[in-house]
Amino acid sequence: MCVPMSLVQLLHGTTLLGNSCEVPHAPNVLRAVCGRGLSGGKGGFGAMLRSQGKGAGAKATRDFGSCRDLSGRRLRHVNQEIAIKKWNDEEGLRAQRKKDGVEDRELPMEDTPSGIAGWHLSTPTWAEGFGKKASSRMKRKRKTVMCTSWIQARARATPPPGARRDWGCPRGRNCNYAHGEEELRGEELTLYKQQQKEKAQRETDQARDHYVHAMAPADIEADVNDAFLAGLRQRKALQASQDAIKLELQTKMVYTPGDTKWGTSTLASRAGAWLVPLNGNVHVEQSTPELNATVEGRGTFGTATVFGCALHQGKWYYEVELVTSGVIQLGWADATFEADDDEGDGVGDHIASWAYDGCRQVKWTNGESVEFGDKWSAGDVIGCSVDIGAGEISFSRNGVPLGVAFVGIEASEASSVQTGGLFPAFSLEEHERIRVNIGDHKLLHIPDSYLPVLNALVGETAPPSCERVCHAIPAPMVAVASPQKFVLPADAGMSLPSPTKDTVQQNDKCPHVADEVEGVLEDLMSFESIDDLKALGMDKLKDQLKRRGLKCGYGT
Repeated sequence: MCVPMSLVQLLHGTTLLGNSCEVPHAPNVLRAVCGRGLSGGKGGFGAMLRSQGKGAGAKATRDFGSCRDLSGRRLRHVNQEIAIKKWNDEEGLRAQRKKDGVEDRELPMEDTPSGIAGWHLSTPTWAEGFGKKASSRMKRKRKTVMCTSWIQARARATPPPGARRDWGCPRGRNCNYAHGEEELRGEELTLYKQQQKEKAQRETDQARDHYVHAMAPADIEADVNDAFLAGLRQRKALQASQDAIKLELQTKMVYTPGDTKWGTSTLASRAGAWLVPLNGNVHVEQSTPELNATVEGRGTFGTATVFGCALHQGKWYYEVELVTSGVIQLGWADATFEADDDEGDGVGDHIASWAYDGCRQVKWTNGESVEFGDKWSAGDVIGCSVDIGAGEISFSRNGVPLGVAFVGIEASEASSVQTGGLFPAFSLEEHERIRVNIGDHKLLHIPDSYLPVLNALVGETAPPSCERVCHAIPAPMVAVASPQKFVLPADAGMSLPSPTKDTVQQNDKCPHVADEVEGVLEDLMSFESIDDLKALGMDKLKDQLKRRGLKCGYGT
C-alpha cells in the first residue's frame, strides 16, 4: 500500500523537519511518520465476522484474533500479552503447587470474561450465542463435583464385575458430575484426596491403638470396657429417641381407612407432610383445614415438589393458586429430574421436566421455551393435568383450557436405584408465592376422568365416581376431642332452612351430598369454652350457625 508524501512527516530526534529545513548528514537518523491515521482496514473485516457470527446458529464463533482494538493492535496479540503476564505472575504459585504435589487437573477452571479458556478479553458484540447460556457455564463446571446419585447407588449395592465407571448413575455418560476420583477435577479433587488421606490415617491409628490395647494392663482394659459400655448406653438412648421421632413421622404420613379426611394428627392432609423443598432456598407450609399448602421463594429459583409421588399410569390433576404473578414455572417432572439454583435451573430447564410460565407466556422443557398460554395474574388458579397413557401434559387457567402443552411424555421405569414415575414440581424466584392443592381441599376445575394427585399418595386409584366427588368436600376438624354429630329432632324448637331448588337438584344427582349438607350438625353445647369453639374455625362456626337459621357476620 502506497502512502502519499503529503501525509509523511520527517523527524530528527524530536524536531520536525519542514520544507525549508536542511537535511542532516549521516550518521544522524531520520524518522518518517504518518501525519494522520489510516482509514478503513478494521470496520470491513469486523462487519464480515459479525455476519458470520449471525449465521453460525448454535455453533459458537470464536474467530476473534484478527480483529483490532482502538489502538490498531490485533486482539490475539493483546491476548498473548495478557497470557504471558499471567504466566510470569503465577511462577511462584506453580512452584508451590509442584512442591505440594498438586496435579494440573486439580486446578480450578480458569474464569475468563469471555467464558472461553485462554481468551482473557471480552468477546465482541457479534459473537452470537457463546457464553450467554446456563448450559455454556455448566460445561465449564463439568466433572468438578461428585455425583450424589452415583455415590448413593454404590453405597446400597456392589457393582457387578466389569461394570462401567458410571454404574449406578441414572444419567450415565451424559452426567455432568464426576464418577470417582478418576473423573473428578478442580478444587473438589484436592478436597477429595485430602479426605481419603485423612481416612487412611484414621485407619492406621485405629489399627495401632488396637495392637497397643491388646498388650495393655488389666486396669487399662477395664477403663476401655467401661467407656465402651457407656458408649453403648448412650447409643441405646439415642436410638430410642430416634425411634420415637420415626414413629411420630410414620403416624403423620400413614393414612388409616375409616379416619376423617383430616386424620387425628395436627396435619391437615391425610397424606401427611407431602410438600417438601427439592433444591434452593424455598419455604414450604403444609396444608391446614382453611388453606392449601404454600410455597414461597426465598432465594434464586428454588424448587419444591410432592414427596413420595411416583405416577406411572393414569390421568392426574392438581391446582396452583397464584398469590403473586412473577416468574414461576410449574408443571411436572420425572424421577431423573435435577434442579440447580446456582445456574437458575428449575422445572422445565431439565430434559426430564415440563413447565408453564404464565408471567412470560411460554412453556419450558430441556431449557428451551416456546410461546404458550395466557398472561396470568395474582389470584388465578392454574390447573396442571397429565395423561400418562396418551403422553400429554395440559394446563388451564381459571377453568379455561390452554390446550395440550407437551406430547410424547413417558414416565421412567422403577429400578433398584430410583422409583421412577412423574410428580408435580414448581420453581419460584425470590419473593414469589403460590398455594398448591393436590386434593386436600375441593379442586375447582378438575376435568372429567382425572384423579387428584392426593389419591396416588394414599393409594386411591379408583375411577371417578359420585363418591369421589363427595369426598372432595372437607370433613370437619377440631383441635380438641371431636364432638358427636347428631340429627336435630323435629321438636327441638328450631327449624332448618328450606332447601333451594339448586340444592335439591344437586342432591338428586348425588345422594351423598345430601347426607353432608342436611341434618348433620355439631353439638355446640358440648364445647366447654370459647377457645374450643374458635378451634372449629370461623368458616365452620359460621356454617353451623347458618344451618340453624341464625344470622352471623356482616350482611348475612
